[in-house]
Amino acid sequence: AEGKAEGQAEERARQVLRVLEHRGITVSAEVRERITGCGDPEVLGVWVDRAFSVSVAEDLFAGLAQD
Repeated sequence: AEGKAEGQAEERARQVLRVLEHRGITVSAEVRERITGCGDPEVLGVWVDRAFSVSVAEDLFAGLAQD
């Protein structure tokens, strides 16, 4: 189960980055590290959804506690 959650988190992190890249949104090293370092598929799912509408990558994290 742990390996499955880890794989799911990695895939969602890739999705977040892909959406931001496709939309032409700059992703700093700090933001990229936070996204790829997150191991919670639920949080990453929220970030995937937000990636479609944010104007800057940092807005993905608005209202969320630091990991």
